[in-house]
Amino acid sequence: MSEKDITTKSHHPMKTITIVFIWIFALYAALLIVKNHEKPQPPSTPSRPALEPVKHKGVCKSPECITLAHQLHNWRDVSVDPCQNFFKAVCGKYNEHSLLNHAHLHRNTKLVANVIKEHLHKDLSSSSKSENAMKIFFDKCEATNRMNLTQVDLNEKQEILKMIKQVGSWPMLNKSWNESEFDLNGKNGVIKKIKQIYSAPISKFDVNVSNMTTTDTEELEKDIVEILKVNNVLFDLKSIQEDVRSIAKLANDIAELHSAEAQRNAWERGIHKMQDSVPSIDFERITKNLFNPKRQDVVWEKLKTKFISPADMPYFSNKTKNIETVLRNTPRRTLANYLIYIFIRNLNERASEKTMKQGSCDALVMNIFPLAALRVYVRNHYDKENLELASEMVEEIRENLIETFMQSTWLHETTRMRAIRKAELMKKVIGYPPEFEVPGALDNFFESVTFSDTESYFTTYNKALKLLQEQYSDYHSGFLSIAPDIRYVSSGAHYRPWENSLTMQIPLIDDPYFDSTYPEYARIASIGEVIGHEMGHGFDTTGRKRDENGEKYDWWTPEDSAEYDRKTQCLIDQYNNYDDPDFGKNLNGSKTVAEMAADLIGISVSLKTYNKVDFSKEPSIFGFEDEKPDKLFFHITALNWCRARDTTPLATQLTLDHPTSSFRVNGVFSNMKSFAEAFNCPVGSPMNPKKKCELF
Repeated sequence: MSEKDITTKSHHPMKTITIVFIWIFALYAALLIVKNHEKPQPPSTPSRPALEPVKHKGVCKSPECITLAHQLHNWRDVSVDPCQNFFKAVCGKYNEHSLLNHAHLHRNTKLVANVIKEHLHKDLSSSSKSENAMKIFFDKCEATNRMNLTQVDLNEKQEILKMIKQVGSWPMLNKSWNESEFDLNGKNGVIKKIKQIYSAPISKFDVNVSNMTTTDTEELEKDIVEILKVNNVLFDLKSIQEDVRSIAKLANDIAELHSAEAQRNAWERGIHKMQDSVPSIDFERITKNLFNPKRQDVVWEKLKTKFISPADMPYFSNKTKNIETVLRNTPRRTLANYLIYIFIRNLNERASEKTMKQGSCDALVMNIFPLAALRVYVRNHYDKENLELASEMVEEIRENLIETFMQSTWLHETTRMRAIRKAELMKKVIGYPPEFEVPGALDNFFESVTFSDTESYFTTYNKALKLLQEQYSDYHSGFLSIAPDIRYVSSGAHYRPWENSLTMQIPLIDDPYFDSTYPEYARIASIGEVIGHEMGHGFDTTGRKRDENGEKYDWWTPEDSAEYDRKTQCLIDQYNNYDDPDFGKNLNGSKTVAEMAADLIGISVSLKTYNKVDFSKEPSIFGFEDEKPDKLFFHITALNWCRARDTTPLATQLTLDHPTSSFRVNGVFSNMKSFAEAFNCPVGSPMNPKKKCELF
């Protein structure tokens, strides 16, 4: 892209920096550089030409580049020696320029949320079914939040009874209930009707078991009585109490079959054994009701071998007493009441979840309608030119990861070739499927549920969750190219080990982290480490135990596995001894080792990719025209982890899988010889320790 293209490129409405501001800032930054520029380092050796300053092709003057320059200049603390504390040298004044409580990498998560919130508050007409579903849900949520909570509770109890009546006849409610009409899972069976109204994500078949205590029994009795009273239904309290005792006995009978030890270990693909063990329940029929009605059979054929079920657990395989014998020996009245009890319990849990989130209807919308929210953001606020550039960068990072394995001095050939194959076959998803650009494409996945202005919020809420389940099923069966996952509208990337797939989320491949106007080296330095990190999860302490298809398989030679563990122990020890500015020497490297391994892989392959750029063909970053490229790499990469003082309680921090932001700069960078060479750090200084950790 030419300098002219960079300067004149059009931008979306969120990029409103004026020309006057740009040049005022430019003048100020130039003066700042003259005053505060680092002292020149001794000349580098001829073997490291990248250390030398480069004559760039002009200066990037786009608003995005000006923002990047602002961050590089204004967040740094030039009084800090980079060899002593690089995190503080780069981020020391970050808190003077940001109100964000998290690392800078999460900035766009909040920004996208604000954009969606603004969209929802606007009274806009749309022909999009997905957008209209979001808007109806949001408006009902907001209206409910304005209601008296007592009235909301009364309304929900009325809705629960309506839903129960849709399921079928409830023995507690119907004095003339006839057990001969009870059908567990036939065409009009109770379970089928429950699943048509209520569904939850399902990827494995299990029995959710727990004993019903006296308190549980009393609470169930209270809930039932309240539902009946609110709906002006006459009832016999003694009959209800007797039914509740029968429900508790059935729940406790099932709980007695449970084996926690077996549950942890015995799982297998498919449900055929479980179906043979429990013929009274038609698992196929039940499961199909979780799918879009228009493609139930096709989805089932694609997914039936992907479900996992208990292999040899007592509540299925015990010869004398198991789920099947319990079902056959339990009166039908009790079975019917038990299913309605589970139905009520789950609906109450949803009501509690909904109530807890009151006051943040926009956040709830993004959780339940993430793909609709993503479409709104991309269509109205996103530079789609970034998509292709990000896709190309993933391939470049992949090539350098493969090169890393090829150059490893300790991997045996069999392990090396399996690692290369896994990297080659790693799938990628770049944030926003191109097919969503076709009008109505996303709406096809909203066709099974109709949202109405006349329905209650409680009904709309349950419909929305059922739709979410259908979309997950469509994703797993290949009809939907990305999952309806809230992460797609948050800033970052993620790796799915069971699929061996990398996903780049849209908010990450947007400014200020990534932009089509950035020089290529700036794009790599900014998010190359993030891409490499997520790819690195395929080779971290847990990811390395899965193959190229995501299946659990140990493809390492015993010698390589032992050497890998020795190398990651170095990271554990390093983190345990790290003196964090917010937590001191109180951290647990065993908890964070997988993330630290991914960090080390990520920064290494990102730097490999960065060093292959022809800097003479790229514009400079304003104020860094004479900066050595290798220094600039570490400066830009570190920006992602800038944050104000971390106020997370230590007890909470010790439960987190990720290391602290400070360590992700100082700890990781100190393991790299290239950092010490770039900044000429003395051996033994904090950023150039004698002992360094490395992986491949």
